[in-house]
Amino acid sequence: MKKYGRLLGSAILMGLLVWRVEWPQVASAFAQLKVAYWVLALVLYLLAQGVSAARWQMLGHMLGLGGRWRDYLAHYFIGMFFNLVLPTSVGGDVVRAWYLAKEGTMGQKRAARELRSSLAPGLAAFLSVLADRVNGLAVLISVACVATVCCPTPLPGWIVACVAAMGAACLLGLAILPLWPWLRRRLPVPPRLNPWLDGAELCWRDRRGLVGVTLLSLGVQLANIVLAWLIGEGLGLPVPPLYYGVLIPLVSVLTLLPISLNGMGLREAGMVLLLAPLHVHSASAVTLALLLFAVYAVAGLLGGGVYLAIGDRRLTVSSSDEMTAPWTANRPVKTENRKEASEHADPVRGDSDQGRMRKPSTAA
Repeated sequence: MKKYGRLLGSAILMGLLVWRVEWPQVASAFAQLKVAYWVLALVLYLLAQGVSAARWQMLGHMLGLGGRWRDYLAHYFIGMFFNLVLPTSVGGDVVRAWYLAKEGTMGQKRAARELRSSLAPGLAAFLSVLADRVNGLAVLISVACVATVCCPTPLPGWIVACVAAMGAACLLGLAILPLWPWLRRRLPVPPRLNPWLDGAELCWRDRRGLVGVTLLSLGVQLANIVLAWLIGEGLGLPVPPLYYGVLIPLVSVLTLLPISLNGMGLREAGMVLLLAPLHVHSASAVTLALLLFAVYAVAGLLGGGVYLAIGDRRLTVSSSDEMTAPWTANRPVKTENRKEASEHADPVRGDSDQGRMRKPSTAA
């Protein structure tokens, strides 16, 4: 039902854009584009995904997961592909977590051994993706606050109010983090939430790791702003560079609203609304939004190539192996044989005699 509601929302938004935008002017703006700027923006975006994969790898290691950077990078591109083709903005994140749960192995970090309850690989993978998203969003909002203060162009009051509200919410969340262990000891917590809270506490204990992750997020978000500026320069838009530091975070947060499919229509409408104070024509704003989406789409299609190259090889499952959500991997299994239950709960044991399908070599 939610999917159809989002589809309806996207249809309404796109219908309004088709009705209000002068499409001959959009075609004219496309014709005036300096293609070299768009190509440079695409290259920058692809490089930023490599940094994003390094950030995700750091979070995975903080949660006790193993894995090489190139594996995280491959999973990241595959997630972008599924974000592009699935009718939801979190479909790619679920795929990323499932891949990591299948491929990653629990590490032997000292902090993980200090926890009262160990994290299942599937739950750790899901938490790493969630932390990756939350950290990136917090840094993006911080960049918007700084850009709002430093922007030489006078901003309308409603834009300043929106950025201030996001900044206040972000500061509130950061203020709660140091108090979280204290609150956990004094408030009743359902047993089902304990593994989730263990993961959050594990990340919070590694302060040096969090600083590194945040610095990587800062590089990624600045790259996203610069690539939008490059496309704007390629279109010849009269937009100051610092204004993109306000524009891109607000549009990114706007596309998170669950009223359209993958932000379709919201992205274009947000560009038109936020560029109007600078007297940028709606056709040029829509062109900027479409060219930005083209960058994301090309990267997603490259992720499809990665999926075709390694997806079937890594994730082929036998008829007796059921694909389940990664965060359900720690649920107990009712079996009569204790050895069978142990093997079912931990199919990836890291044994040297396992074959390609996570089974003993005699059966692989």
